[in-house]
Amino acid sequence: MKYLWEIALEAYKRGIPLKKLYFMHDVCSSAYMELSLPCVNQEELYGETKIGVNTYFRFYQIFKDLYGPDQTAYPSLRASLTNVLLHMLAENDSRQGMTKEEYYKKLLASDIGAGVNGESIQKVFTMLNRDEKEILLSGWLRCYQVGSSLAIFIDMIHSLVEDSIVYHNNDCPDEILIYTGMEKNEKTEQRIRCLTELFLDIRYHVEIYYEHHFGIIGINDTMHIDEIAMY
Repeated sequence: MKYLWEIALEAYKRGIPLKKLYFMHDVCSSAYMELSLPCVNQEELYGETKIGVNTYFRFYQIFKDLYGPDQTAYPSLRASLTNVLLHMLAENDSRQGMTKEEYYKKLLASDIGAGVNGESIQKVFTMLNRDEKEILLSGWLRCYQVGSSLAIFIDMIHSLVEDSIVYHNNDCPDEILIYTGMEKNEKTEQRIRCLTELFLDIRYHVEIYYEHHFGIIGINDTMHIDEIAMY
């Protein structure tokens, strides 16, 4: 990591609130690098909370009067002001490359976090990891662009529910069967219910099968005695 924005993105990736990092002016930093980290080629945060920054590398015009050679008064105040300014610069840095799609996802995530879509969806969303949240927000954005789609729902189930298969009943077009090899538990139930509410039209009826697959004539793997769910 060489730049301030890389620290911000790494913290976001690891789920570390940026406010937990303390940025400080580093008088001994390299003139050719913005960050002063324990290792020169360090690519990750290893528990550091205090980050040294060469404030003159890109922000000389901002900090030149705070750390001039004759400036020795109010060290605590200058350190606090430096931390606040570098936090603002880090956030601005990391957002400059944000695409329109990323901006929309941020708005959707903000709505979910505020409970706009209901407490159950809010609860499930907070339990997802970063990659799972990205998958869900991408799918939801596609729904806004093309309308509700069974294909998007199936894609979301496969991506966010482990060991899952989705069946669409040809004899009853409004019936969806979902199988997952996972044990039935509240977390999985809430996740599937959340995806159903977000991505599936209300006309569909959903049946969920856990662990034991329902028997399908002609497919031997689903016809084991004592391992067949009733349908």
